[in-house]
Amino acid sequence: MILKQDIDTAFIYYNIDENYKDRCYQCMHNINSNKSFLDAFNKINNILNNSDFKDIKELWMYKDVNVLFCDGIDPFITNLIILLSYNTSEEYLKKYNLDIEQININKNRIKECFESDLINRKYDSVRISQMLWAFYFVRVRIIEIGRLQYELLETNKDNSIIKIHIPSGSKLDFDKVINSINLSKRVLKEIYQIDNMVYKCNSWSLSNELNRIIEKESNIHKFYNLFDVEDGEDCISDILNFVYKKKEINNYVELQEDTKLQRLIKKELIDGTIFNIGQGILRK
Repeated sequence: MILKQDIDTAFIYYNIDENYKDRCYQCMHNINSNKSFLDAFNKINNILNNSDFKDIKELWMYKDVNVLFCDGIDPFITNLIILLSYNTSEEYLKKYNLDIEQININKNRIKECFESDLINRKYDSVRISQMLWAFYFVRVRIIEIGRLQYELLETNKDNSIIKIHIPSGSKLDFDKVINSINLSKRVLKEIYQIDNMVYKCNSWSLSNELNRIIEKESNIHKFYNLFDVEDGEDCISDILNFVYKKKEINNYVELQEDTKLQRLIKKELIDGTIFNIGQGILRK
């Protein structure tokens, strides 16, 4: 059973806009009053808070809440699950002994996962992907250091595998990138008690097709040159999302041309270029 007092506590913990509280109460009522809805909520909520990340990774394939949870469920369930993660968040912040700066960054990123799709994309609820992404911060799987974010993928006797993520919202300033990578070697060692870090990055910004057409002095291309890159899968959907803020489009001619990057990519898409994600390993 979802409790009203937990919602109230979570709003304070994450400093969520009170204007969303009534919508959360409504979703709580809709779920509590239907056993199928409550069972579906408990199942996914348990995976996100307690299961291994390999189980969470399997949830990324789902795009529709009616498929992930059950038919007819209130779509605001994704927001509610983020909100009610506060107990798990407290547990993991203590486990990794984050300092006040890292705690504030961590909570703000979770708050953004709750609010971003509502504010920036005007959706009625956040996407499943945003709900899942929130738990990488809830369980301190990701640490943000300056311009970049670092996900601890695995550790073994030889090295620790770190995945670099690039937060959207500001330019990929090359000096800030270098500062972040250099600082991360100390910070990640302190937080996770790891050594011999191998950095990987899978990103549309590392696309070989993209870096063939952009200026060689651009920040994106300088970032690309830090890695040994191989082609991955088609990343056009990522480009539409991050460069054009679109889920999909029927005709590439309709894409906006507000920036030079948008104009360059649009021309290539119209000409039939397939952009593949770049799978990079940071050079020593």
